[in-house]
Order: sequence, then C-alpha cells, then structure tokens
Amino acid sequence: MQDSMNSQTFEALRSFIYEQSGIFFEKSKEYLLSSRLKKRIRELNLNSFEEYIAYLKSTSSRGELPKLFDAITINETYFFRHINQINAFRDIIMPDVLKRKRTANIWSAASSTGEEPYTLIIALMEKYGQAIPAKILASDISQEALNKAKDGVYNEYSLKELSVDTKYKFFDTIKPGSYKIKDLIKNKCIFRNINLNNHTELNRIGKMDVIFCRNVLIYFNKESRQKVIDKMYDILNPGGYLVLGATESISRLNTKFKLCHFKKALAYQKEI
Repeated sequence: MQDSMNSQTFEALRSFIYEQSGIFFEKSKEYLLSSRLKKRIRELNLNSFEEYIAYLKSTSSRGELPKLFDAITINETYFFRHINQINAFRDIIMPDVLKRKRTANIWSAASSTGEEPYTLIIALMEKYGQAIPAKILASDISQEALNKAKDGVYNEYSLKELSVDTKYKFFDTIKPGSYKIKDLIKNKCIFRNINLNNHTELNRIGKMDVIFCRNVLIYFNKESRQKVIDKMYDILNPGGYLVLGATESISRLNTKFKLCHFKKALAYQKEI
C-alpha cells in the first residue's frame, strides 16, 4: 500500500468526492484525505489509491459511497456546543416561531453522532416540559455517525458542558465515564441519512421552521455553499430561521436571508 498519492490521483479523488457530496478538499488537505482513506483501501484488499478510484467508479461498488463518506467526515462535537446559540434558539427563536404555529419543525442538518439534536430536545424540555412543541429531524451524510447517534452512548468529553443535575436527569450511567441518553429524549428524534448535495433527498424533507447547519459548510466551496443555502431557504417556512456555526457567515453569498443579532449569537431569518 502506497503512503501518499500523486497530484493527479488527488485531483481525481477530490473531483469525485465533490461531485458526490459537495465536500471540497483543498490542496493543503491532501495528507488528511490520504490518511483517512488508507484504512478503507486496506479493508478492500486494494493496493493503491488509483485502484480505489477505479473501484468507486465501478458497478460493483454500489455500497461504497456511504463507507467513503464515513471515512472523510469529521464528527467532532459535544452537548450544548456554542451555548449562546442554544440559548437564543430556546428563548428567542422558538417563542417567535410558536407565535405563528403550534408545533415547530426543526432540522439538525449535520447531526453527526447526535449531540446537537439531543441538545435541542433537552433545551426545549427544560423550557416546555416533556411535551415539547416541536418535531426534530436529524440527518447526516455518515451512516456510521447516525448509528452512533441512535445508540446514544457518550463519553465524558461529549458531556463536558453539562451540570451533574442535567446528566442525572437526561442520561443513564452505563459505567464510569460512559452515559446513555434516556429513551424519553431519543424517542423524540427521527434520524435519516441525507446528503446535503443531493437535491432529490432534500426535496423529500418537507418544510422546516428552524434549521441548524453548524460547522459543515466550511467543508464546501463557494458554489456548493450557495446551492445548499438556496435550498435551505426554500425548505424554510416564512419567518423560519437558519443557524450556522458560531464562526460561519453567508454574508458573501447572494441570499434573501435577514441577519438577526441575538446576545452573543447570530441567525438568519427568511422573510415572513
């Protein structure tokens, strides 16, 4: 197995991944891409990156795309990440949405291993009780990440922002340092494998009132970001909100969103 790929092979892999997912690897990420794919190549008993590209493009690799997406995506997250955004969602965005309807449709569009959608549910339960006025859809391109989310088992790092009381209320301790989300949280969330670059899949989602799409568009180039943002605008109901990562912005894209400033947090709103 070769240690690195040449420039032509990198370009071919990058183009294939971009075409299939919208994820764009800069030249500086060549080492990251090669290191993440080596394990998969060995598992397939292939000898080179070139053989892997040929396999990806062959008819016999129908089930390989999910494995590729699992290999290249980064699932670094934890509960109540960027707490100011969660507070704005709970205390400002949700009350505003609920002025117009009784139940909000919420989409965690890059849910990774489940910390984000479960955080949203916990935040809503703290404000509204167990019968939260919301339906939660969580999606990710990585099936492996979704499987972990459905298992709902987390380590100390994932829960590092939670108080002892919150851990006790919403998690069961499996063993020291290992916690399982309680079923009353898990059962309020629907998980689906969705590729943000696949508009056919996005068209099946239906209308949403709040979309969380945090820390995923940073992996897309400008063209892909524009397409995803435009599609999310269409998916949102009038008055709906889009929440991006704390350091992300769509100010350089041509969109109809209105920028909303909250206390130490931002969101983008579709006109009513």
